[in-house]
Amino acid sequence: MTKCRLNQKELQGASKESSPVQNPFQMQLQGLLKQQKYRQALEEIKKVRRANPEIEFTPSEAEIWLLRGQEEFQKSDFKQAETFFRRALELGLTGETHYWTSHCLLLQNRLDAALELIQNAFEQESLPKDYAICYLKLLLLKGDTATVEQLIDKQAKRFSAAQLHWARGVLALKAQQPNAALTAFTRIKRPLTPGDVPDAWVVYTQQTLENWQAASSILGLQVSSMWGFPSGKPKFLQQPILQRLATLQQAKTGEPPLDPSVQSEDLESQEAVTALAILQMSDRGDYHNAAHALLNLGHRPIQLPQLKALRPTLLTLAGQQALMQGEPECSEIFWKPVLVEQGFNPQLAVNLIAAMDANESYREQQRLITQLLKWVEKDGKQNPQNWTGDRLKLTLANLHCRLADTWMAMGRSRTALGSLQQAERICPTAPEVIGRKGLVAFTESKYEEAVKLLSQALEQGCRYEEVYAMLLRCWEKLDNPQAQLEARRRFGKHFGDLNPEAEVEFAPWLDALYTQNYSFFQRLVQTEKKSDPPLRACQIFVAAVQSPPNSGGRVSLNQEEAKHQWDALLEEISDEQQIQTLQAIALSVQLFAKREKGIAALINPYVARLAELGSAYPQAREAHLIVLAVKETNSKKLEAPIRSYLDTTPQPGNTLARIQLQVRRFGWSRNLIPALEVALKREPQNPLLLLARATTYPITMPEYEELKQQGFEIARRLQDAKALQAFREEQAFVALRQTQAVLPDPDDFDDFDEDDMSDVVEAMIRKMFGQKIPKAELERMLPELKRQLLNTMPDFEDDEDDDFDFVPPFGFGKPKPPKRGFGR
Repeated sequence: MTKCRLNQKELQGASKESSPVQNPFQMQLQGLLKQQKYRQALEEIKKVRRANPEIEFTPSEAEIWLLRGQEEFQKSDFKQAETFFRRALELGLTGETHYWTSHCLLLQNRLDAALELIQNAFEQESLPKDYAICYLKLLLLKGDTATVEQLIDKQAKRFSAAQLHWARGVLALKAQQPNAALTAFTRIKRPLTPGDVPDAWVVYTQQTLENWQAASSILGLQVSSMWGFPSGKPKFLQQPILQRLATLQQAKTGEPPLDPSVQSEDLESQEAVTALAILQMSDRGDYHNAAHALLNLGHRPIQLPQLKALRPTLLTLAGQQALMQGEPECSEIFWKPVLVEQGFNPQLAVNLIAAMDANESYREQQRLITQLLKWVEKDGKQNPQNWTGDRLKLTLANLHCRLADTWMAMGRSRTALGSLQQAERICPTAPEVIGRKGLVAFTESKYEEAVKLLSQALEQGCRYEEVYAMLLRCWEKLDNPQAQLEARRRFGKHFGDLNPEAEVEFAPWLDALYTQNYSFFQRLVQTEKKSDPPLRACQIFVAAVQSPPNSGGRVSLNQEEAKHQWDALLEEISDEQQIQTLQAIALSVQLFAKREKGIAALINPYVARLAELGSAYPQAREAHLIVLAVKETNSKKLEAPIRSYLDTTPQPGNTLARIQLQVRRFGWSRNLIPALEVALKREPQNPLLLLARATTYPITMPEYEELKQQGFEIARRLQDAKALQAFREEQAFVALRQTQAVLPDPDDFDDFDEDDMSDVVEAMIRKMFGQKIPKAELERMLPELKRQLLNTMPDFEDDEDDDFDFVPPFGFGKPKPPKRGFGR
């Protein structure tokens, strides 16, 4: 800072000197100083003075010696810097030069010499008043408080007010009078010498008084933030002394927790913060982040022996925690060094193999399984008492099976079969071996044989997820959904596939219509691979579209072509199959077709046909009423058909609720409110009716949540399975709508490339937060939000060969088969 100020003085002095023509040496000198060539500048001064002893220039020679000393000081060559500073003193430059000279002496552990220098200057009155504080500081460092007290009492006029406040503050601290010290320190408004931080004394005193909140406010330990983004750089990071005080407070109080990611130019403070943060996080049970902080120290030597001793235990616990948190890649990072540094640990190796499997680190997994196999074989020979019965054979067979899985994942199928054969030779009855044989049968399309082997393996205790997944695939291939459901009931609990009866799964054609958005509807019906009649009806609608969606999301339809295809489809199927197909036709036209001439004539015959089927099929009457409720705008027109149908049902309240819950999925409707009100007067504790009434309100209104919660509590208390399932379906539908609200339009992904991703992410952010954050704040946060979201996006470049299908947000249901192994 001083150096910068001096350079500015030089330039100002140069402007006041004679012109370059009158004093060319001044120009030469300024050029050397700008290049920080102080030694050369001093040599040029020496030369020019031989010829012209009276020449004048700025800055003075003494100031240039000061600059040269500061340059050496920055290089930490304090002895050489002292020599240059003393030369400046000899030339009569006082004050700042006294400060820097004494500073050099202190850094050379020469306190007495520094005190002698400053004391002589003070007594000779050659020490400017601005630097008289140096005398007080050195006396206090020497421990001579008596002299300090005498000076500020008897010679107070030799010191500025701020210097006196500082001295009284320090003396008060030494006398254990922190309140008096605080009063003195708060009166100091500027640094007394270069590098002084007045706030540091205030913070230290507040901490002495245990006024932690006041100290925290000065340090900026609790920087204001919004949505997790700090509003500015905290003050304690701006000065090393403040960071040390902040670290002291955080270590003492634990608030806020130390953050090892906060970077500091002070390496000693940074290492201390990291070490303390690791201990704090470990005490809180946050082993995961503590281990990351420990590993981020790299190969630097750990000064604290306790931290070094903690390393293996911390990394082991962190790996377990990371695995439970669904981050196996971190488990692998933590456990690898432990296995190397602490010697081979078979249990840790088993855990690491599981993490590697989840991370698809197949090459390293293969090596570790092979190492574990050798260890088991060796230990079985050396310690046979630990491997009684079939334990050794089962363990070796299981490991060979795991090795076979890994070879398969690496594309080495022949080697994998060799490992499986080895496992079969060791223990042919092992459940893991039987399960792998079932997987081989599946790959050969021997589904009935595979079912027997896979089921046998699971019954006997095999817990390899691919065995379970492929058993379900076998029943799917054999077109036996009942057997598949039974397999899920029997074995699903071992693989997280709980309560399959309660899951939410809608027919694909309903999934598409529930979006209430043509672009989503189009993608879903076009990408669905299994096509039943209702879905084919939706596909016919999409094929007959002859215009892009308008601003209201509706499209123009080739009515003649659509009618021809629909009629042909209805001719092919039974009356019962026509019910859902007619419903799909009517709803797709109602939801997505423009109100053009002929549309009513197109849709009405299909609605009428649905009504006709009602005489033979009760479900057709319900489907007809759903279509009418979606189609009609006048609720009075619904009263007669609704009443007529409800009078024929044994549970009219439940039936009415079921109709409303279907109607709401095709658009918000209030048509059935009168009927629902009447039904609720008769059955005020009917959970289905309460849920149905809730859906007549927008989900953002409190009435929706109140009625829904009231109904749910009743259904849970009564253990009403049908009502609870209806609540699950409602929750799934709401989740779909909320997810869809922030997703970009599917058409935006046509001809999509990486350059478009930023725009899409920005649009999603604005949809998600636009109504919750002030506009100016959102604009400020937008770059960081975009960066975070883009970092979480998958790398599509790695999936160029994969087919990309649009998947509906309803993803509840059966487990998906793994992407590797015998069942691929």
